[in-house]
Amino acid sequence: MALSADLIGRIQQLAQQQETVHAALGERALDDHAIGRQLALRRKLERHDFSRLDDVCLGHNLRHALPLDARRHYTRLPKDFLAGDFASLPERAVYLLLNNDIGKLLPQYLALVEQRPASLFVVWDWDSQHWLQMSGMLAAHSDFYLPSTSENLYTLSHFSPHLLGPVPVAVNQWSRAFIVEHMDKLLAARSDAPFGPHVRYDSFARRNRALSTLNKSFPGIAFADHGYQVKSELDNLLDWAGHKTHWIVPVLGGVPIRVFNCLLTGGIPVLPSFYRQMPEVMSLGDSPVWYDVFDLVEPGAVQQQASARFDAAGPVGVAARVGQALQTAHVDTRCETVLRAVEDAVRCIVSGDRTVPARYLMNPAADRVA
Repeated sequence: MALSADLIGRIQQLAQQQETVHAALGERALDDHAIGRQLALRRKLERHDFSRLDDVCLGHNLRHALPLDARRHYTRLPKDFLAGDFASLPERAVYLLLNNDIGKLLPQYLALVEQRPASLFVVWDWDSQHWLQMSGMLAAHSDFYLPSTSENLYTLSHFSPHLLGPVPVAVNQWSRAFIVEHMDKLLAARSDAPFGPHVRYDSFARRNRALSTLNKSFPGIAFADHGYQVKSELDNLLDWAGHKTHWIVPVLGGVPIRVFNCLLTGGIPVLPSFYRQMPEVMSLGDSPVWYDVFDLVEPGAVQQQASARFDAAGPVGVAARVGQALQTAHVDTRCETVLRAVEDAVRCIVSGDRTVPARYLMNPAADRVA
């Protein structure tokens, strides 16, 4: 089959852009940066004992996390902790922050890192697949950096010699106890109509077209604002628990929090078929139903299959999905995974041991949660 001149031109354009990126990544300055960061962290670990991360300051977006290891204690930082006076923040601490805890306050975060040389800064980046400017800055200015997806791993490794993970995003808007308390809501009758409000991002035209196309068949799949942020936890839970199926149109190659919200509330995620090949989805089991580009135009058959999968397992399936997601995808579990990965990395750096095998942190079996 002959390729069109337009398609050939687009492939060549992308290849040229990639060559430009690789040339920038090949500059010696990035080697010097990596060596400098390695030496700085090694000196920090020689001066301060971080072999056990027992006391951890969590950013606001991790506020629902509870320690699964009895030796850990979490201090929850206020939402605006970077906007105020740093005097109230500890001089020596472990800071575990999401990129969303930093955001527009990036200059203040950089100032905090500078003013707390005896602290360990761990950044878990939930948007590493598409917010490259922020991701590069956070990777370059943290002691340990954990992206949430394998996309951009090679690029981001140039800014952090201490890149761990990836560790997927986690369900963070409901506590474990809240889910258990409202299990009856999750087992109630549900609508056959799919759920799928997505925030519109102008930078991702293909995603926007996909959502607009699906909306013609299913009004529940539509563009939405950030109204969920002002709803109560219960109202948000009822939104998710009111539907059997959830269509998810991701930004690039990341697995969004919507996937794990869906599973934690007992639903069936309907995901793009290219996800089948991604290591990030290996932990999802047989719950997902897959759609191709053509299915966006005629989504009825896929929707019927997704609803049938929900109905076939019934309440037992709901309970199983909720339980599995609580065990593997809730923020409690993910935070413990992050902290244990950092402790392992600290031991390797301090001991100089380079023989430790790689750990696949996207696989719940590797989490080793006590």
